[in-house]
Parts: sequence; C-alpha cells; structure tokens
Amino acid sequence: MKVEAYDDLDPTVTGDVHLHTFAVPGMEVRVGAAKDDEDGSSEFETRLVPSVQYYQIELGPDSLNKLHDALKPFIAAARECEPPKGRKARGK
Repeated sequence: MKVEAYDDLDPTVTGDVHLHTFAVPGMEVRVGAAKDDEDGSSEFETRLVPSVQYYQIELGPDSLNKLHDALKPFIAAARECEPPKGRKARGK
C-alpha cells in the first residue's frame, strides 16, 4: 500500500509534505447569567473572552515558507514562550 501526502494549498506537491498544527487567537462572546435592570426587566450579560482555535494543515516546503513569510511581522513583535499546559479534567 502506498500512502502519499498532499499539500493542502497545492495538491500537485506530494514530496516533503508534513502535518503542521497551529493556534489562532480570537475573541468569543460568552453569555452569562441574567441581570435585573432598574425597570424590573432582566437581560443576559454578555462579555468577550479570549479564545484559541487550533488547526492542522499538510504543507510542502513552498507553502510552509509562504506561511512563515505571512507571520514574520507578528513573530518579530512577539516573545517566545513555553507551550500552554493542558487542563486536567474535573471528576464528577
């Protein structure tokens, strides 16, 4: 059985293709408990909270270079850090 990986941006590329996982920061709207207004009505409280969406993509060398080039100004302004630690699941 022959298994080939294809570049997700350029399906003609099948050599030196690797899976990459990355995270994209964003903001998510969360709805909280209802709060009572002065007139006796109540409405749900909303707030923005930071969120992260994770993605996986298979890229060949040229596509990976394009991704790195697009991220260069952001990486230059950022500081390197340790990866986040996973959260422990709560017992029931």
